[in-house]
Amino acid sequence: MAAISAADDLTVASAADLLASGKVSAVELVEDRLRVIRQTEPAVHAYAYVAFDLALHAARAADIERARGAARGPLHGIPYAVKDVFFTRDMPTEAGSRVLAGFVPDSDAAAVRQLREAGAILLGKLATHEFACGQNDPPTRNAWTAEHRPGGSSAGAGVAVAVGSALAALGTDAGGSVRKPAALNGVVGLKPTYGRISRLGVLPLHSSLDTVGVVARTAEDVGLVLDALSEPDPAAWSKPSSEASEPRRLQSKIRLGISDYFFGSDLNDEIRATVDTALREFGALGVKLVPVALPALRQTLAVGFTIFLAEAGASHHRWLRERPLDYDPRTRRVLELGYCIPAAHLVAAYEIRARIKAELMSVFRSARLDGLVSATLPLPSADARTTTAADLSKFLPYVFPANLSGQPAITLPCGFTSAGSPAGLQFIGRPYDEKTLLRLGIDYQSRTDWHTRRPPLTLTSDA
Repeated sequence: MAAISAADDLTVASAADLLASGKVSAVELVEDRLRVIRQTEPAVHAYAYVAFDLALHAARAADIERARGAARGPLHGIPYAVKDVFFTRDMPTEAGSRVLAGFVPDSDAAAVRQLREAGAILLGKLATHEFACGQNDPPTRNAWTAEHRPGGSSAGAGVAVAVGSALAALGTDAGGSVRKPAALNGVVGLKPTYGRISRLGVLPLHSSLDTVGVVARTAEDVGLVLDALSEPDPAAWSKPSSEASEPRRLQSKIRLGISDYFFGSDLNDEIRATVDTALREFGALGVKLVPVALPALRQTLAVGFTIFLAEAGASHHRWLRERPLDYDPRTRRVLELGYCIPAAHLVAAYEIRARIKAELMSVFRSARLDGLVSATLPLPSADARTTTAADLSKFLPYVFPANLSGQPAITLPCGFTSAGSPAGLQFIGRPYDEKTLLRLGIDYQSRTDWHTRRPPLTLTSDA
């Protein structure tokens, strides 16, 4: 197999076709992704750990199975990576913290196990903020502009997929942490319905917000990975009442809600222009845009931050007491703050969240919506040299509502600003109806080429 550069057009779907046809072996595919890792990591630092030997060993085993006629499905031989909060039985899980330095779990997280069982090849662990808390600054750089922030705590996932050092990645999303880096790095990110994917073996931070998410270059690729993650979360507070309905084709008059909450004065003009252009594409496909009012969303940040902080503090209470100096001071400060939030404030936040969710469900029913549409983020990527953690709250208003309601949400690349920063288009769907979100993404990407654009990286030579 000829070497594929970091700017190649390889996707999960196209790689699966090459593997199935015998044009490429799993070993060749993995070797090529490891080559891309060597080329790109000095510039982007997406990985916390790369399992060079383990990945090649797994690829050889995948080729032997395929030669015996025992291919496991479309992910058989596909190289992927996971955020370093997922337990992995054969490589460290450190969550970017001295608290877990050298920790190798006895078993895999449920999601990692399922992807291994599907034949996918784990390349390594992706960099994250300490315990996905979002306070310290890991070395990961934005794939498009090195000086800019790469997104949330799943930034390693967004960057690795953008530069091609993984064909797909798993992250976690408690406040947009899959969708933010996906949008800021020009790839697709899905936060499924809360509870849709098991969190067993994922280091906990926010018991009622954390959701395992998928990052890939296309909506089709995200769907292929999601299909392999069939185990629901036994600890989730919501369960599906029935199987989600099959997605309707776009020609069947999909109805998308548009709320002033997502199109206010905080929306950057250039981002607004890219979203308006995308909506015209959907109009050409017969999608109907329906104005809706969502006044309860005005309380999103106050409610979200209260829950976010309180649950994070509770999940780290023992380690904070026993090993406080092993935390980055910025992480420790926010975790200790969360642990001090009065119970009455948290109860009030949960009650308001219930009202937010009820309002969203009521609007979906009354307006017969298939989804809500918005920009993923109101602003383009920010310069890491001039922004602080406090500034980053400005990136949360559009992504946080889906975490509070538990609904699925997807971001798709939909254009670029004049400075060359990617812009994202977000759809929030009905609970357990990820298929319609993916159908929207697939049809949109069949008519546009934003997902084919690649970052203009300066690469090192292959060592």
